[in-house]
Amino acid sequence: MKKRQLSQRKISNNVDKSQTKISSFFTKIPKAVIDDNKIVSDKNCLFQTTIERKRKERENAFEEEFHVSKKKCNLSEKSLKERYTPKTEHFESHDDSVLLSILKDFEEPYSNFKENEVTCKDTVLQKVKKEGDITVKSEQTANILQNPVIIKSVNVSDVTHNNVLKEQDINISTLESAVETSEHGKAKLHDLKKTESFEDFSVMINGDELDDFFDQKWHAQINFTTFERCKIIDVKHESKVTVLTVRHLKSEDIDFVACSGFWKDAQVKINDIVTIQATKGSRQWIVDNNNGFLVTQPDLLISGTTIMGGLFCNRRAVLTEKFRKIESLPDLNADYSVMTVGSLVHQWLQKALRENICTLSDVIKLLDDILRLKDTIDYLYASEMSLVDCRKRMMEYAPKIFEFIQHYIMGNKQHHISNLKDNFQGSINNIQDIEETVYIPQLGIKGRVDVTAEVNINSRRKIMPLELKTGRASYSLEHKGQVILYLMMMGFRDQDIDTGLLLYLKENAMQEIKSGHHEKRDLILLRNTLAHYFTKQPEDLRSINSESDPRPMELPEPINHHSACSRCSYRTLCCAYLARDPNANLSLSHPLTALLKEVKDNIETRHLDYIMKWIALLQLEESYENNNSSLSSVWTTSPEKREAKGTCICNLKIVGKVIKQEHRYQHKFARVNIKEETIENSVPGGTFTEDNYIIVSTDARVNIAAGYIMHVSYDIVKVLLDKDITQLYTNSTFHIDKYPSTGLSTFNYANIAGLLNNDETYVKLRRIVVDKKPATFVEKLPRSMVSVSARIINDLNENQQRVVLKAVAAQEYVLIKGMPGTGKTQTLVALIELLQELGSSVLITAHTHSAVDNILLKLLERNIDFLRLGSTKQIHPLLTCKNEEYALASCDSPEDLETLYNSKRIVGVTCYGAYHAFLRRRSFDVCVVDESAQIMLPTVLRPLYSARKFILVGDPDQLPPIIKNKTAAKLGADESLFIRLDSDNNTINLWKQYRMNGRIMRLANEATYRGKLVSGNKQVENATLTGTNMEQVLSSCERWVRSALSRNLNDSVVVLNTGSTYNLNVESGSRDVILDQMYSNIWEVAIILRLVQVLTEAGVCARNIGIIAPYNAHINLLKKVIDKEVEVNTVDKYQGRDKDVILYSCTKSVESDTKKEFEILDDQRRLTVAITRARHKLIIIGDKVTLLRYVPFKNLFDVIEEKNVINLQDGEEDFSWKSLIHRIDNCDKEFKD
Repeated sequence: MKKRQLSQRKISNNVDKSQTKISSFFTKIPKAVIDDNKIVSDKNCLFQTTIERKRKERENAFEEEFHVSKKKCNLSEKSLKERYTPKTEHFESHDDSVLLSILKDFEEPYSNFKENEVTCKDTVLQKVKKEGDITVKSEQTANILQNPVIIKSVNVSDVTHNNVLKEQDINISTLESAVETSEHGKAKLHDLKKTESFEDFSVMINGDELDDFFDQKWHAQINFTTFERCKIIDVKHESKVTVLTVRHLKSEDIDFVACSGFWKDAQVKINDIVTIQATKGSRQWIVDNNNGFLVTQPDLLISGTTIMGGLFCNRRAVLTEKFRKIESLPDLNADYSVMTVGSLVHQWLQKALRENICTLSDVIKLLDDILRLKDTIDYLYASEMSLVDCRKRMMEYAPKIFEFIQHYIMGNKQHHISNLKDNFQGSINNIQDIEETVYIPQLGIKGRVDVTAEVNINSRRKIMPLELKTGRASYSLEHKGQVILYLMMMGFRDQDIDTGLLLYLKENAMQEIKSGHHEKRDLILLRNTLAHYFTKQPEDLRSINSESDPRPMELPEPINHHSACSRCSYRTLCCAYLARDPNANLSLSHPLTALLKEVKDNIETRHLDYIMKWIALLQLEESYENNNSSLSSVWTTSPEKREAKGTCICNLKIVGKVIKQEHRYQHKFARVNIKEETIENSVPGGTFTEDNYIIVSTDARVNIAAGYIMHVSYDIVKVLLDKDITQLYTNSTFHIDKYPSTGLSTFNYANIAGLLNNDETYVKLRRIVVDKKPATFVEKLPRSMVSVSARIINDLNENQQRVVLKAVAAQEYVLIKGMPGTGKTQTLVALIELLQELGSSVLITAHTHSAVDNILLKLLERNIDFLRLGSTKQIHPLLTCKNEEYALASCDSPEDLETLYNSKRIVGVTCYGAYHAFLRRRSFDVCVVDESAQIMLPTVLRPLYSARKFILVGDPDQLPPIIKNKTAAKLGADESLFIRLDSDNNTINLWKQYRMNGRIMRLANEATYRGKLVSGNKQVENATLTGTNMEQVLSSCERWVRSALSRNLNDSVVVLNTGSTYNLNVESGSRDVILDQMYSNIWEVAIILRLVQVLTEAGVCARNIGIIAPYNAHINLLKKVIDKEVEVNTVDKYQGRDKDVILYSCTKSVESDTKKEFEILDDQRRLTVAITRARHKLIIIGDKVTLLRYVPFKNLFDVIEEKNVINLQDGEEDFSWKSLIHRIDNCDKEFKD
């Protein structure tokens, strides 16, 4: 039988070295006999945890401390069923692992070596002989997990009779085939490479080889019998061991850990954070094949489903993690029906268990209730399933759910269930939780347990996780591994949780799953492998300038499996990486060889280079976000410290009753005294706002529930959670943490990868985006079209009319540059109305909800019908009657839903919301993208995939996309699609503006727009600031205030030069006012407070006054003292807004020799936004000397007349810092305190 070879490219030196390792998932790992009677028991990995609260003495970590007592290493020969006899050494094989026993069809060939003869009596093969065994020959025999760090994927050669790869539910199942015994001659060399030197193995356990590392008698400094969190301060590699020098993060004690066996080549480096559990040797702590764990990058919590998904193919698991949204792009023809039915059956059984349903009629009634839910109808529409088809397929499970409940819950034994071989013989007494969330940072793992059940088995009650599968019973490696991961996680909470249940509902086959150390070890090794790739940084790109240089993320090697590779959703992406890999060397028979050729033939090299460059840029940006995420602080920082940073509200109790609202639960939290009375004004919820997504934790457990903030006051926090937490945590103390927004990067990865698709829409976009294909236009519009447009565009000026007609004439795309105040929204509304009149469907999108809503509100005024997709909480209240939730209330089936969706010719949604199932199933004639110049290029692609033509609207001289990673920005991540395509041919300009008066417009022209802006009329050009009592109030003010607020047209732009404020020190009450002058400035706050007071007294409406500042810290300071009616916001939040008067507080005042780094003040586009928000008056407040360090401000001051710069100095023009600071004290006692 011809061999199929796996690509033999080197991933890394460590990976190459680890080729000698083997794993107990698929092979039997010999255990060294320490003495004649004792071996290390798998029970090492079980430990007990108790929680001891020290609420008032807690400093830098959780309030609780886990004191885990390690069980003594019981030594027993009962678990050993096989013996290996290599020459003079005596070893026994491990056969008590659950994951080992599931491979009933595998036979591990151990050949006689020239120097070492190993004999194996395989008792597993004596247990089961299946008919129709599938014969599998592999160059790697049955060894699938080959090393401790990069656990290799399955390499399957010729397959006969049946398919090796079966799908159970949505998971890729394990191989259920027998391995043909290899010929001795072919196996010798391979097996020698795979087999460790057992002679040295026992020596490693005794630690004798490490004498050179330790000159003195060793005394343990850190107790590694339980998991401890440490930083690596040194790594020393030896031939058979790697010694880590680690510092404990709490005690700062230093100790040594010897990693051998599969752990030797762990991907670690100095300064890495790890968690370690080890056994104590005579001279050092030991982590080897039989003892201990090393968890790398533990703050990256990987789900159990993801880990087990990586067992069959590491490469697919990494691609899925990054690009999982790619399956939701249009025209990919994915079948979602199996997933949908499985998900709904899960929900059905869980709800039946929660509501104690026990009759068949009630089970069926519950099904019909579920199918009537709006969420279900929406889900079926997304899956392209009819209600009838779904019900028919789900009804197969009705008797199975009834029988399960009768047999295991009600005690009415069902004979066919009892007679199933090895079926669970206990009963379920109580359902403790449904979809329990478990976060275990010590292991770097998270998961959601389908059912947490209290069971009775052998007259003993215990808690077990229950994992539900809806396919045929396979007890596959992936399924059992998932249960074992839950056991590992839940074992931290309760040491008695040592077994779990795996249920296949279709047959009501349910077995108890046990685990040993080797299975747990291999799962952690697999988890570490995925963590390495998930967090792998692209090469250092700081010195790279060319587009072709950046390399995207490193991937594991591809597997060699024809059916799996040909059906994989990520095969094109997988081959795109291979095409860029100079070391890729696939054999002609490899299933990816033909696919790789197809990719190279269909996608030009420069296209592939561009796509791969963007993937590398997204990785850089993602790494910045991950490094600055506050999530890990939930388990690494005390609640009090998190509260001080504004990310947590800690030490809360639940008050009042929990109120159920549909499928969520309203909780009220407060701080209470010893009498359980609410403590007034004790909740510091200033940084929390309505609709913030949060998680709730206790002293002992992270993330017991998640939900949204409903209301925050000084006394109460009202939260809507996904479960009633009082059921299990009645008397606990709770902490509410902001959950950082994650997952947006997966949208962008999928969007850019979509360009690899070869359907017409994607190919067209690839040529436009990568090659910058010029826009083309119809030479002459039909007379009928012109007559229709006349009525609609009649109210527009000539400039706006030309823009509308040019946009209609565009064949594939066009750009509209809307300069500030030029009536961009009015023009877009007319364009959309005209497109509708011409019979076109229109998709309206933008980066923000407010930008989408601004257009839709104008359409609403014109009685134009549309549908607004997105959460009701996020959209404008006036659009409620047009939002998705309101429109779908009358739909009782996915068919009704489809009819409704298809009837809407105008739809509004944000770019991220464009992943709505509706846009996967429907294509629009035109997509209009507003504020497109501030959208990342990959982000804007998703709505464009759902349209035949697009119109980008924006101003490239205003806000760019927000890129936080400076290297990524330098390499072009801040280049929007608008900027990329902007040219005289592709772009039409809106230049006649109706916002700024003549003096402010002149400043904008000279600073940014190069004279292109023109006033719409004389009234706009000559407008000045007005107030009902302006003259009288100004006459009685300080002279500097009168000058600053002068109504003279020539004084429309004023600079208030504060001078150097960084060293000012003015007494205020009993204290000195000295604050950080880098990102907040109390002196500028004092000036602004005075100006706002005068303006409001003079009759200027507070809502017509705007304050802009570059930094959030300064914004927060301003908001403490400024009238709430005055809008105070950052430059970014002010895009698209305008006010009669704008006060721009530049904030920063530093010494002249302070190092200057690129920042907001150095951004010309942000300065342009700030100065173009004002209609009648622009006042810039700042330290001129500091501002002159920045090029945009230097250029700005060059065009501002010196007479309009007011230098503020104590004693001149009635100016007094002391007087201004005292106004703050008088204005706000809270601030003073």
